This record gives sequence, C-alpha cells and structure tokens, in this order.
Amino acid sequence: MSASENQEYFKKRIQELESKLSGMKLELENARFQNESESERRRFYQLIADFTFGWELWFDPKGQIKYCSPSCYDLTGFTSNQIIGSSGIKELLVYEIDRIKYAGFLEGALNQVLVNQSLEFRILTRTKQLRWCMMSVRGVYDEKGKYLGIRASVQDTTRLKNAMGHISELEKGKEFELRTKQRLQSELELKDRELVSFLLQLSQKNELINKSANLLKKGKQGDDKEIKLVVKQLEELLKGNSVQTPDWVMIEKQIEKSHPGFLNRLQTKYPVISVKDQKLCCYIRLGLSSKEISGLLNITPKSVEIARVRLRQKLQLPPKIRLSSFIMQF
Repeated sequence: MSASENQEYFKKRIQELESKLSGMKLELENARFQNESESERRRFYQLIADFTFGWELWFDPKGQIKYCSPSCYDLTGFTSNQIIGSSGIKELLVYEIDRIKYAGFLEGALNQVLVNQSLEFRILTRTKQLRWCMMSVRGVYDEKGKYLGIRASVQDTTRLKNAMGHISELEKGKEFELRTKQRLQSELELKDRELVSFLLQLSQKNELINKSANLLKKGKQGDDKEIKLVVKQLEELLKGNSVQTPDWVMIEKQIEKSHPGFLNRLQTKYPVISVKDQKLCCYIRLGLSSKEISGLLNITPKSVEIARVRLRQKLQLPPKIRLSSFIMQF
C-alpha cells in the first residue's frame, strides 16, 4: 500500500473513531441526563414520602417493614429507624388487647384477602400514652405487575374518638365522676344539717341552763328550808352541766367543706372584720337566728342584734340589703 493510500486509510479511520466518540459522548450525556432525572424524581418522591402528615409504611410480602416515614415520631414517640429495626409494630406499639386483631388484619392484607381495607386499633406510645389509630392498606406492584407488598397509612383518630364520644370508658368515667360529686354534695349537706342541729341543741341547752340558774338565784332568797335544800341540790346538778361554748375549730372545718373559701373570701374583701365577726358570719351562713346565736355565745339576743348592726357597718351594707342574704352570696 502506497503512502497516499495509508494516509487516506488513517484519515478515514480517524473520522470513524471521531464519529463513534461523538456518539458515545451523546449516549453518555443522555445517560447522565436520565440519571439526573431519575435522581430528581427519586428525591421528589422521597420528599413527598418523608414529609407526609400521616404515618406511612411499606411492608414487603413477608411482613418486614421496608419503609417508615419520619412522621411516625409525632404519633408514636419512636423514630423511623427504631421502628424499622424493631421486631414489629405489634410487639413495639400495639395495645395488648388489640394485638390479635392487628395481627389478623396485617396477615389478611399481605395475603390480599381483605374485604375491609381499614382497621381501627390502639397503640401505647413511647411515653405510655394510649392513642386510637386508623390504618388503611393497599397492594404495591412494580411496572411489570410484580407484587411488592402493601402500603399502609396510619392516622391518629384519638381526638375524633373523644369528640364523637366513642370512647365509652371516658363517658363512664364522667358519669362516675358526676355521681361521686353528687354523693359528696349530699354528704356535705347532711353534715351541714347535722352541724346546725347540734348547734341548735347546744343553744337550747345553754338557754335552759341560764334560765334554771336565774330561777335558782331567786329561790335562794326565800326563807323555806325545804326550798333552800332543793335549790342547793339543783345547783349541784347544774355544776356538771354548765354552759358550753361551741367548738369553733370544728365549725370552721365544716364551713370550709360545705362552702369552700367562704371565710377567706370574706376576710380578703373585708379585712376590717374581727374573729368575732367571722364567727357571727358563719352562724348566719348556717341559717341560725339571733336567739339561737345568743344561746351559743351565752349572751342576750339584744347583744347579738347589736353585733349584727356593727357588722353591717363594717360591710358598708345599704339598709335595703339584708345581712343574711348578703352573707349567703359568699
């Protein structure tokens, strides 16, 4: 082959190689573009999956978790890696009473024999809070129709359950609480009546003792020896039944139980009232009359009326407002 022919051959060969190189560069550029497009598409779907509001899962046909969205943390308190690395959601989270139901549902979903694609169950979060969840499932397939497992979407329905009153335990608890309050209120009212009854009896007893003492005083002034003997015997008898003052600590405790904060509110609003005034307010709050109060305090009903007038002045009550009605408001 001559030199000119060799030159022509190599020139042609170089052109062929340059053409192939251009083709390879084009293919490489196309492959790079497709790869970038695929990566972008993957990032796009990853962002959608990772930032869903609900808890998203992907189980393979054997029931192993292939994907768990980070949103699981908001509902369960566990991270996605902790859930994927666990032995299973049933053991990690599902409330013990609902585990059999959950296991049956998951098995039916993986075997694609479910009629109802949703399950309502309870979980115990990492902080041991009980929450209601709704899981909805559907099959996952590739482009060729190959079965790849199931996708599950879990929503927290606790607030909805509370709002619609479907948690019967909560309703029973409210009903029990209401009955308890009613029972305690009845007990307080009974204690209130018992206290008033006790104070009335004490007032009547003190009044009777005072009257008896006054009569005996008059009997002493007589000349009949027999009368004096009887008077002396009665005096001895009355010594063992002297006038009793009510137990203020006991009364104060019962007032606080029946009317919580009564004395505190009264003293806060009217700091000028004395301890005697507070006692008088308590007796009035219990519905006792001036005569009954006088028997308790061993003073005359007139003295009680004077104390009431002074109390009205300290409370700055207009003439039209009754003292008892005003005190009942506290």
